[in-house]
This record gives sequence, C-alpha cells and structure tokens, in this order.
Amino acid sequence: MADDQHATPSRTDYTVHKGEVALAVYRKRLPPAPGEPPPPVLFLVHGSSNSALSSFDLTVPGAGEYSAMNVFAGLGFDVWTMDHENYGRSSRTSGNSDIASGVADLVVATELVIRETGQKRMHFMGESSGALRAAAFAMVRPERNAPSSSSIFAHTTAGCATGR
Repeated sequence: MADDQHATPSRTDYTVHKGEVALAVYRKRLPPAPGEPPPPVLFLVHGSSNSALSSFDLTVPGAGEYSAMNVFAGLGFDVWTMDHENYGRSSRTSGNSDIASGVADLVVATELVIRETGQKRMHFMGESSGALRAAAFAMVRPERNAPSSSSIFAHTTAGCATGR
C-alpha cells in the first residue's frame, strides 16, 4: 500500500435525489487490484462553513497534498463525501440545511454507496456541524456504521442556525 500513497486517486461524481433536492456526491479511490477484497468505505461529512470539495478535496498547486480524500484513498479507503442541501453543487432551497436535513441527505447518499460498493457498513468522519450530522445519522441508521468508526470534531454551535 505504500506505493498507493503516491498514486493519484480518480474521482467520480454522482447525483442523488432527496425528493426534489439534487445532492452532489463524490467518490475517490485508487483502482482496485484484481482479486483483492473491496477497501473499507470512509464517508467524510462537511460542516456548515464549507462544501465537500473545499473541505476535503482541496487542491493547492505547488503546496503539497491538501486533499484528505487523496490521503485516505492512498491509505486504502474508498472515500466518499457529499455537498449537503444548499452547499456546493447541490440544490438551493429555502431550508437552512440543519442537522436533521443533513441526516436525511446522508440516508440518501449512503444508499448510493451501498449500491456502488456492495458494502452496508462504512466509517464516518465529520468536522464541525458535519460531526453532529454524522453522529445523528449513526443514531438513525446504526446498521450503516462500521464498529468504532466515527471520528468527530465539533466546536460550539451556539447561535448557529445549524446547531438546532
């Protein structure tokens, strides 16, 4: 796997729908080796300040590796993320993309992950309010969480619309 850390993972873009809302979903992985078992799935959940790609797949020319998706793919994960409602390439609505809405987004996105990978359990890592979305999702759909899989980084959401 050490050689994989220097390969460039390929990205595949998807769109799923939560009712009328189109949600952008992104996947990065290294090409699968013949005969090897599928890699574990890692789903990265963004917070309320940035969309998925600016949070987890940032490119800074000449400044080294800034893409968490590339790093985790190089470490052997099948890495997924998404733009929640009202972020990035997902639909704009009158909603505020609160925690409950983020959980509903994750339900739809993880259905895609299961269809594409055949894996029913995945690891989650959320940052800021993405950590709250990931934790709430784990309570709603515990069967989709790999054992001991959530990594959470959150700060206070006092006074923040998504902290409700």
